Amino acid sequence: MELKGSIAVVTGSSTGIGYHTARLLLEKGAEVYGLSRRATAVRHDRFHWLQCDVTIAEEIDRAFDAVLERHGCVDILVNNAGFGLFGDLETLQPDEWHRLLATNLTAVFLCTRRVIPSMKERRRGMILNIGSVAGKRGFKGGAAYSATKFAINGLSESLMDDLREFGIRVSCVNPGSVETEFFDRAGMQPKKAMDPAHLAGFLVSIIELPDSMLPDQITVRPL
Repeated sequence: MELKGSIAVVTGSSTGIGYHTARLLLEKGAEVYGLSRRATAVRHDRFHWLQCDVTIAEEIDRAFDAVLERHGCVDILVNNAGFGLFGDLETLQPDEWHRLLATNLTAVFLCTRRVIPSMKERRRGMILNIGSVAGKRGFKGGAAYSATKFAINGLSESLMDDLREFGIRVSCVNPGSVETEFFDRAGMQPKKAMDPAHLAGFLVSIIELPDSMLPDQITVRPL
């Protein structure tokens, strides 16, 4: 996809993968809208920060209303917002479970449903979902988190088949550990981790592939 002049929305844009992805898309000439609860420290005349808690459906709708009213379409959606909760399942509180589902899964549904109509109308678009290696294989203490990421892979695979006939590409990238605030908040640290700027470069390279190429599910890990 040609990025110059494209309209992109990146969720979870304040830090880490989302922040670096937004910056790279801007460097490539896209107009970028960053959705996050905290302000995104990107300063560019083509960057627009929209304060948005993705666990609240009304805030998602308000953000996409603003983008669609201004441009009429979204060319690129990067569903990046997410967090992890780890530990024994019986110690997880129901409100924590619901917040995890709301952030990691329901928000992807709510954001994606808003961009599909204009993509179908124009017969082009890219939806890039950020999953996790935890969505390919469960691990000790990761039952709740893995459940959300397995669901993202299933959602992405079905959407890919649903939308490819309309010229819309749906991809899911499943990263291993990345050097972000994710692990600080989760109370654990990986032995190895990727640089979020490097991973963002990989994500943008996927988006830039020719429209005739459909990358499906991709796993990338630290060496």
